[in-house]
Amino acid sequence: MPRLVGLGPRRLLLAVLVVVLLFGFTPISRTLLHAVNGGFAQSPYSSLALMTPSDAAVGFVSGDPVPVQLTNHTGQTRTYHWSATEDGALISLGEDTVANDRASTISVPSRGAVNGQLRIALTGTDVFLTVPILSS
Repeated sequence: MPRLVGLGPRRLLLAVLVVVLLFGFTPISRTLLHAVNGGFAQSPYSSLALMTPSDAAVGFVSGDPVPVQLTNHTGQTRTYHWSATEDGALISLGEDTVANDRASTISVPSRGAVNGQLRIALTGTDVFLTVPILSS
């Protein structure tokens, strides 16, 4: 017949240590992170990305729309103003309102672009992406 054995001193110590770490680590780690201006919360951000990332390798024909995903993780609904330029020349611009924690697909016109790089940027931010444009 099997003999039932209690936790024993080593297992009891391990269990107590795990409980202390689980409940004690969070306040301590929050204090340490605060001391170095860190935190557990995700930093707010906005992003732009091609709907199909492999399109960056192939490029787009001038005149074709460039499908771009605009993502908002800023904590609030935002209206974004974007522009598409090539060598400093304005090719197209627009705006889109995106709710927090949502993404929107914008179709960026490329008519007027020539062989080169189209830069799509969010106005007032450092967020941009570049895509190759090929003449038709």
